[in-house]
Amino acid sequence: MTGLLVDVGRQLAERWISVLVLPGLLLTGELAVGLLVGQGDALSADRLVHEATDAARRVQDEGGAAVALAVLALLLVAGALGLAAQGVGRLVRAAWLGDWPRWAQAPRDRLADRRLQRWRDHHAEVAAAVGAGRDPSQAAGRRNRISLAPPVRPTWMGDRLAGADVRVFAEYDLDLAACWPRLWLVLPGDVREELRTASGVLDGSTVLAGWAVLYALGGALWWPSAVAAVCVWSTAWVRGRGAVATFADLIESTVDLHGAALGAALGLGAPGLLGPELGAEITARCRKGA
Repeated sequence: MTGLLVDVGRQLAERWISVLVLPGLLLTGELAVGLLVGQGDALSADRLVHEATDAARRVQDEGGAAVALAVLALLLVAGALGLAAQGVGRLVRAAWLGDWPRWAQAPRDRLADRRLQRWRDHHAEVAAAVGAGRDPSQAAGRRNRISLAPPVRPTWMGDRLAGADVRVFAEYDLDLAACWPRLWLVLPGDVREELRTASGVLDGSTVLAGWAVLYALGGALWWPSAVAAVCVWSTAWVRGRGAVATFADLIESTVDLHGAALGAALGLGAPGLLGPELGAEITARCRKGA
């Protein structure tokens, strides 16, 4: 038991260092530079070396205990910044996916309505092209760049995930929200791992965006930190969009390939025969009259 506790403690320490402390050390260093040189001499290497040397000498003059406390404080600040980045990342995820708070409902609805109107305009172009016997691919491309289904969220990422539910229901009469926990239980292990990986990439992107927000705040002490924030946010945004698209595609593919297995597990059908009739039966069974 002692060995197990030691191993668990070691793993937790490694995770704490890799996930929280190491990313936080960079931001901590930037904040320290800002405190040492200020905004006026933000890029002055001579001023930084001079101030850092004086600060290190003062700590060393206080003895070994002061040095140890300084290192401990550095690690604690870095860890605290890591926790803050994860917390901000959760807020970023909600913002990207359109899960805005009630006080932001008015702008949320306006943006969603605007996206829906643009989608309908392009959808009408598709219908007109089909009716006239023309190639509708360009109009369909413009429509699909907005959303693959009628928009209901104020953001592209939110509609990309919400659209998976809409498209699955339109194709199979399957309520994905009600059926997903049961479907998860019948999925092969490799499929679950693919879904976890895609979800993890999205989570990592939102945490990276959280770091960008903290870097932007650090610009109050050292303006180059704000420049770094723009680069980090741009990277997080691109990764986030790609992760959402991949995750939504995997969700739809999971239903396409394994939805019938859920029906079979519920005693409602045979594998490989998923269609609207079986989908409606699965939905009714999973909803249980709710």
